[in-house]
Amino acid sequence: MTLKTQQRYKSANGLAYFKTGTGAPIVLIHGVGLRAEAWLNQVPVLSQQHTVYAIDMPGHGESALLAQDDAGLEEYVDAIADWIKTEIEEPVIMVGHSMGSMIALNFAIRYKALCAGVAALNSVYRRTPQAKQAVQQRALDMLENPALDKVTTPVLRWFNQNPQGFEKQMAELCKQWLLAAPATGYARAYQIFSQNDGPRDDELAALDIPVIFITGDGDSNSSGQMSERMAALCANGSYAVIAESRHMVPMTHPEEINPLLAEFVQQCGIQTRR
Repeated sequence: MTLKTQQRYKSANGLAYFKTGTGAPIVLIHGVGLRAEAWLNQVPVLSQQHTVYAIDMPGHGESALLAQDDAGLEEYVDAIADWIKTEIEEPVIMVGHSMGSMIALNFAIRYKALCAGVAALNSVYRRTPQAKQAVQQRALDMLENPALDKVTTPVLRWFNQNPQGFEKQMAELCKQWLLAAPATGYARAYQIFSQNDGPRDDELAALDIPVIFITGDGDSNSSGQMSERMAALCANGSYAVIAESRHMVPMTHPEEINPLLAEFVQQCGIQTRR
């Protein structure tokens, strides 16, 4: 399956994005190795009542690498926050997947005045020692060997074995994006992803906006238990676990995800059209 690449806008700090719809703003942030089109199944629904901004994470798609070679999660968040202050100029609902959910949660914690709600999909929280070692080893391998196969193993983790029909189409799209992902941007982002283990408990407890955590019941690295524990720490937190799904639930299970997101957006209280 081939998907048409959306025409991008480019911010002054090098962030690339596309936008569609009218109304209060929603910002979508994809995971490592992907690009803004990963939200292809959510954009048509969310843009019916909102302006939807789908970004390429720094160093991905058409977005520039951050200038600092040693940039961490906070620098990624700061770049996106600067863009929101300049381009959008009002509070947003943040929706992030995988590493994008790390960015979304960190944004909500550090830029409270700019965030009306957070949906964190397939987010990690307190990996087991074995899982932490495995993800950090993958990140090290990627940095030390840029020619390493960066497609086969992720797709096997992210999708059901031998995907069929619609899920197979989504897996093929992910393969295309992973093959095209800039090597340096991919490796740097994966290193940050491997080193972060979810927000601190006190940071989650201090969030007073609506927060929802969504994952797949077959995603062992971003498990339902992780989502439940994070939601319990938030004053206005909730969670959902999608049956018969793995890491790429936004792509593989839009019929379950989209109603959850639409309902969540209404709870955030900025649904009035401009």
